Amino acid sequence: MLDPRIVANTVLSRANRSGIALTNLDIQKMLYLLHGEFLRQTRQPLVTGEFQAWEYGPVHRVLYDAFKSYKDGPIDGPARRLDPIRRRYVELPRLDDPMIEDFLDANLTRLLSIPTFKLVQITHAPGTPWSRTMEAGTKKTNLGMVISNEMIARHFEGAVVFGRAAKGMVAA
Repeated sequence: MLDPRIVANTVLSRANRSGIALTNLDIQKMLYLLHGEFLRQTRQPLVTGEFQAWEYGPVHRVLYDAFKSYKDGPIDGPARRLDPIRRRYVELPRLDDPMIEDFLDANLTRLLSIPTFKLVQITHAPGTPWSRTMEAGTKKTNLGMVISNEMIARHFEGAVVFGRAAKGMVAA
């Protein structure tokens, strides 16, 4: 598992090389979908931490905090981390995992071609982990509205995101 900001920085770098500007909304949706696909393929989480069900879809709080200063505009710099000793923000290490780099190579071209509105449709569709968590939150307490990795993995087993057969997710 990696710090989600490291994966996000890699996605942002590759998008930038392709001339694609991403917003906080885009990066949230893309990392959620990549996380789900990685769970499906490896049975292991791609990133540390957890996704939460927020009004605008699945959100990883660490990513939100890293990019919230951009509001709804394009992200034009990498996520950084706070060094508590030096009391300043410092660069994060670069992705250095050949298996994850191969995974991103296999999935990012397709994912980067999906417009924002479609990413929202995919993650907000009825029956998705986000919609089920939001619905359950109206009936019982779920502090932080956490979307469990188990729920994400089960959903991605039959989901259409990267060109496979569907189970409750809108085809990309």
